[in-house]
Amino acid sequence: MIVYGVLLIWFWIYAQQWLNLLYGHTTKIARIILWLGVVGAIFLIVYIDFLGTTGEMNRFMRRYGIMVFYIFTPLAQLLMLKLHYNILPSMPEGAIKPRVLQYQLVTILLMLIIGIISIALDGTQSKTYESENIVEWNFSLLLNMYFLGMIFIWKDYKYHLKK
Repeated sequence: MIVYGVLLIWFWIYAQQWLNLLYGHTTKIARIILWLGVVGAIFLIVYIDFLGTTGEMNRFMRRYGIMVFYIFTPLAQLLMLKLHYNILPSMPEGAIKPRVLQYQLVTILLMLIIGIISIALDGTQSKTYESENIVEWNFSLLLNMYFLGMIFIWKDYKYHLKK
């Protein structure tokens, strides 16, 4: 899982350079996306590093590591989707497929719905171990399904990271 966190850092660096390429310059939102994504990935690595450990400080690191990851990563995804929708009208037809953006929007909306359900379960004190696992696994699946859409956006582009 630490490798996954490192790959996420690489993804967000690549994503910022991709957005710079699309817009012809670095936008403020692209920089925010980079930092949200990288910080989220670092906190995922922190969470993973403290799994299986005991103690109050370790529990704190696990709790906040995963919370930051689950807040910052979807926020970065949402902002990236917004930039893609903003640039879509000025792109040649087919360069970014609107259906892929719709797919990503649906995954983000489903994550939002799951988040609201989780808050409602907490608020009504109805959360069980099983319901918490269902929420977390489905949210995680959707978070990763967003990245699948990026494969279809990037597949026709041959772009290499700058050193």
